[in-house]
Amino acid sequence: MKLTFLGTGTSHGIPAIGCTCDVCQSDNRRNRRRRSSLYIQAGGVHVVIDTPPDFRDQALTFNVARVDAVLLTHAHADHIFGFDDLRRFCFLQKMIIPVYGSSITLASMREKFGYVFEDSLWRKSVPQVTFCEVDQPFQVGALQITPLPVPHGPMQVYGYLIEADGHRVAYIPDCSAVPEELMTALPPLDVMILDALRDRPHPTHLTVDQAVDALQRIGADRSYLTHLCHDLEHEATQQRLPAGIHVAYDGLRIDLSRECIT
Repeated sequence: MKLTFLGTGTSHGIPAIGCTCDVCQSDNRRNRRRRSSLYIQAGGVHVVIDTPPDFRDQALTFNVARVDAVLLTHAHADHIFGFDDLRRFCFLQKMIIPVYGSSITLASMREKFGYVFEDSLWRKSVPQVTFCEVDQPFQVGALQITPLPVPHGPMQVYGYLIEADGHRVAYIPDCSAVPEELMTALPPLDVMILDALRDRPHPTHLTVDQAVDALQRIGADRSYLTHLCHDLEHEATQQRLPAGIHVAYDGLRIDLSRECIT
């Protein structure tokens, strides 16, 4: 199983428009964060989790050459507004791409992207997708995928557990808590990726300390923080984290079959 972090930033992206803070002005490429998304390759299947506004740039920059399926965590703008760029993959692959999510997420997608389902002369120019509502484990080729319901402030969103090639990865980019029952139900993980917006409390996201506490309790072999805002400088944040917990960055690649990180 191979993982590529396409984006690790919060909704504004970093640098944020009009901001002159040290992180937004930094020359360290690991402080430049597109909106959060993850690309997974396993068993000949290529899956994207979320299609943020930066999706086209992410695909070009990190060589996303194929998308066999899309998993949506929720329908906030920073996670879906690159959805129309699936058109290119539909055209290249000559296929209808399945898009998985909760009933609430997909209902919102139908409202925001209603033109995808319209019968018109322009039908072939829009994404050719099918929406698949899920609330139980399901298969995408060789991947076994389990939705992980978590609170994101007052709403419920999904993270996902992905199992393939003898490896297990969990990805929860947006949440305000990790429920106790979810932590105890997770199997042993190779990689756990979790929301850690900033140090100051936020009503819909975990702080770094809250994320670290949850990650230590989950106890994955390797853990990563994502969905970071410009309050967090990459190197300074990494230096204060416990062993085994890392700050993710755009373009980070993990090849679990080779135990390789680049």
